[in-house]
Amino acid sequence: MEEKPESRVLQVYHVVEQIVSAVVLVGMVAVVGLAVWSFFLTLWTMTVEQRGTLDYPQFQTLFDRVLAAVIALELARSIGQLVAGEHGLKQLRTVIVIGMLAVVRKLIVLEVDNATGPFLLGIAAAVVGLAVALLAIAWVEGRAPPEE
Repeated sequence: MEEKPESRVLQVYHVVEQIVSAVVLVGMVAVVGLAVWSFFLTLWTMTVEQRGTLDYPQFQTLFDRVLAAVIALELARSIGQLVAGEHGLKQLRTVIVIGMLAVVRKLIVLEVDNATGPFLLGIAAAVVGLAVALLAIAWVEGRAPPEE
C-alpha cells in the first residue's frame, strides 16, 4: 500500500510540532520560576522590609504576582498537553481558563478611578464570552462518547 504524500507531510509536521512544543515548555518552566520568584520577592519586601503594613495597592501587587504565576502554570500545562499529543477539548478548556485568569488579573489590578464605561463593558463581554465557551465545551463533552 502506497503512502499518501499528505500523510508524510503531516507526520513531519507532528514531529516538528512536538519538538517546538518541548522547547517552549522548557522555556515556560523558566517563566514559572521567575513568576514564583517575583511573588516571593514582593511578599518579602512588603512584609519584612516594610514591617507588614499592607495597604490596598500593595495587596493588588501581591495578587497580580500570584495570578501571573498561576497563568504561567496554566500556560505551561497547555504546552505540556501539546507535547503529550493531547489535542482537542481538554486543551481548549485550558486555554479558555487562561483567558479567564487573565481577565480576573486585569480586574484585580484595575484602578477603578481610571476605568471607562466602554472598557468595563469590554471586560464584561470577555467574561461572558469565555463563560459561554466553557459551557459549550461542557455541553459537547457531555454529548461525546467516552474515550477508551
